Amino acid sequence: MVRHNNRLPENLPQLQNLIKRDPESYKEEFLQQYQHYKSTLEVFCLIPNKFNKNLDESVTFLAQVAHCYPYVLESFPQEIIDVLKTYNMVLDNDMRLTFCKVLIQLRNKSLLEPTALLSLFFELLRCQDKNLRQFLETHIITDIKNVNSKQKNAKINTTLQNFMFSMLKDSNVKAAKMSADIMIKLYNKNIWNDTKTVNVLATGCFVKATKVMVACLKFFLGTDSEKQISEETDSDNESNIKEIMMANRVNKKQKTK
Repeated sequence: MVRHNNRLPENLPQLQNLIKRDPESYKEEFLQQYQHYKSTLEVFCLIPNKFNKNLDESVTFLAQVAHCYPYVLESFPQEIIDVLKTYNMVLDNDMRLTFCKVLIQLRNKSLLEPTALLSLFFELLRCQDKNLRQFLETHIITDIKNVNSKQKNAKINTTLQNFMFSMLKDSNVKAAKMSADIMIKLYNKNIWNDTKTVNVLATGCFVKATKVMVACLKFFLGTDSEKQISEETDSDNESNIKEIMMANRVNKKQKTK
């Protein structure tokens, strides 16, 4: 195959396409890029709060072709996970999002176990990055839905439910609240509609974080009115809870009549 005037090392999209067609013929070029990634990652870890375009491009490229060289890239998923766990709070927002997208690609290629990825994503809900949290919430729900699409995966579900039990008590209220919201959405979608889920949400009714407690009470009382519960403010917390209880009593009386 003719390669003159190709400049493959500088043209990652082209190299990516060629590798997917014929991995063995372009293994040497791939290994060059892999070494480049290794050295770039070392430099990045010295200043993890800065966006690194070279690393961004390298990890995206490796994720695209990871299935072509699974043995060479065996440690690649864990390396990205370690970076996110070690530097998650100081990472540049765009860089952190790139790492998360890379892990999702690896997960979609079955190169990463769902429990490892989803447990990490729940931890990342603590990040002060609203766009990232919304992105992670969407993926978490979608991935758990896919895992249970053919039949309930009791092992994975139990592991994640136990992890979420601890997340409801997390000191980061936003992370705890979003964890509760995710469980409630999974229940309403008939994905996690078992006793374990209900028991975990029941514990949320007794946590100190008012937003989490209100969300769980709302779930059990079956009330959806935004006028009854204000999820965006911490003010007048006792009033919010009393309104929920009053609404529930009124609904019961109307049903009796």
